[in-house]
Formats: sequence, C-alpha cells, structure tokens
Amino acid sequence: MKTTAIVMDEPGTIEQREIELPDPGPDDVLLRVELSGICGTDVHMYNGGMDLEFPVIPGHEFAGEIEHVGENVEEDSKGAEIEEGDNLAVVPAMPGGSDDWYARNMPGRPRLSKNPDRFGFDNVGKQYTGGMSKYNVLPSKAAYYKLPDDMDGELGALVEPLSVGMHAFERSMQPGLPHMREGFGVGRSVAVQGAGPIGLFAICSAKAAGAGQIIAIDAMEERLDLAEQFGATDVVDLTEVGDELVPTVKGLTNGNVGPDVVIEAAGVPQAVEQGLELPHDGGTYVEAGHFAYNGESEINPTRIVQKELNIYGSLAYPPTQFESAIELMDQLKDEVPFRKLFNFKTALDDAEEAYKAQESGEAYRATIHPHGI
Repeated sequence: MKTTAIVMDEPGTIEQREIELPDPGPDDVLLRVELSGICGTDVHMYNGGMDLEFPVIPGHEFAGEIEHVGENVEEDSKGAEIEEGDNLAVVPAMPGGSDDWYARNMPGRPRLSKNPDRFGFDNVGKQYTGGMSKYNVLPSKAAYYKLPDDMDGELGALVEPLSVGMHAFERSMQPGLPHMREGFGVGRSVAVQGAGPIGLFAICSAKAAGAGQIIAIDAMEERLDLAEQFGATDVVDLTEVGDELVPTVKGLTNGNVGPDVVIEAAGVPQAVEQGLELPHDGGTYVEAGHFAYNGESEINPTRIVQKELNIYGSLAYPPTQFESAIELMDQLKDEVPFRKLFNFKTALDDAEEAYKAQESGEAYRATIHPHGI
C-alpha cells in the first residue's frame, strides 16, 4: 500500500513524498496517523546531531485511529481489547534481536538494547515509518496502547513525552526510608531544571506522587507560568537570579539546604554543572535532558563525593511506561492544561515551519497533522 509522508533524505532537508508501505498482515494493525509531535530530538536529527542511516521518515511522538486490525490481533500491549476506530499511542522503540545481551540479561531495561527497530529513526528501507506519515503499519512486535474512550485522541501524541518526564521523576523513587529523607516520599521537595514539555511532565508526575514542594527553573516567564499550572509551587527565573541560582533555590527549601530531588530536563550542559549543587547533601540528581548530544560540561567529581549524591541517568522509558502515562493523563486531564502544549499545528505541507517553530522555542510542542488540521 502507499502513504504520503515526510522524508528526510539527509539532515536539513525534508520533502513530502509518496512511499510504499507493506500491506498489513494478519498480525498487524494499520494506523491512520492523526498527529505527530516534534521534540528536541527531532530538531537535533534535522540539524545533523544524530548518527542515523538516512533517509528517515521522522516522528516518534505519534497517535492515531485504528483503520484495520489484523485477524490475529485482539488486544493492545496491556491486554485491552481493540477494534477499528480506537485511538492508539505507539511506543517508538521495538525490541532488538534475540542475540542482544541487554534483552537477555536486563529485561527490565529494554531501552538499553543496542539494535532496536524504531519508528521515526530507522532507514526507510526497514519499512518502519515515523509518525509524519498518513498511515503506519504496526507489526506484532510493536507496543501500542489504547486511549480511554473519553480521552481526546490528540492527547495520544503527548503520551511519549509524558512517559519521558514521568520516568525521569520515577528514577528518583528508589527504595529507601522516605521518612528519613532516604528516597522520594510524600511531602518531599523536587526541583526541575527546564520547563519545556519534559520538565512540565516531570512536574505533574511529582505533584501526582505527593511532592510537597515543586520548584520550576527556567529562563522564560511564559514557561514558568505554565509550570505553575502543571503543579509547580515555586518558580525561579534564571534571568533574574543569574549566578545566584543555587542559593536562591536552596533558600526556598526548609532549612535552606536544597531540594530532596533535582531533575535536569533542560538539555543544556551548564544546567548539569549548576544542578549537581542544587540538591541537599545526600539528595538525588536525575539527568534526563541530554538524550542527544548537545555539548559538554565540566564538573568537579569531588563535589559528588562530598555531597554523597545519588545520581541517576534516565534514558527515555520502558514500553510499559505508556500504560502509566495514559493513566496519569486520564486522571489529570481536567486539571492540567495538556492541550496548551499544542500551540503550533501544521499539515504535511508546512512541516519545515514546524521544525523552525520547535527549534526557536515558539512552540511547546509543534505537531504535524498528516490528514490536515
């Protein structure tokens, strides 16, 4: 079958083109893609910052409506029955081969697989298109999750970035004794560096988990205002505090010692240098913002020892995070303004403008709608 899609033949070039898709088989689902988000990783790809085999059909934050269900398919990845007309959110990464060491030895961390197939990142020759396509064939090894019947289908495109932010926060929830400030617990303090979508999703995850204080840090007033709507109790404007960021944040916390948990979601190397000083001694630091290379930072490892920090990297999420993210979104959809993130919508014809809007910061989450807006 054929579909119309955005093809990136090489970094910096995108073209709308008709391509061939495999006909869906008895174990496949045919998805009519409703929208696909553009995130910082897509911008890095467009600017040549990712080592990929081109051409690529981009788009890894996508959702749509089931057009056809193969005769052998009865349910989604969590076991919910599906049928034509249901809305799905699709996990972009699919498992690597059986020869992958991580797949065999660390099944709890499937994102560490070295050879996954991926929607939105793989060469067109693999036949795995990204979300910037009118249609997508979901093979049996793909993970996809049905949205609740009363949930706006467009919100499905936020499930992927919500999973990133939610997983970053959950990395701080290591086993411990919360009443002794060992591990996250109800009432604890959390600071989030960066109030873009990933930071906002970390904020609402912390709120839902019972954080007593959530400090949002950013340099854009508009984003800090939105952070409060997502659950931040305090905001710190980098343009106002300058070099006084660390004492300012510490001064907002009980005892002036710093937050229990700090999550880096800005993707700016300097944020890591500052961020390691933000948690109180014995606190937790989660690095989530540097999925793609964005430069380097210089840190003093002695400070890590002196502060006895718990440091965790957060690489995307396991596929099952989608189930948790959909449940969280369903719980919060009436109180958290998720739809405000969709502030730049385009059709396939204007995909290049969407990339520019995302890169400039004009868009929280630019979205491309293959069938039109």
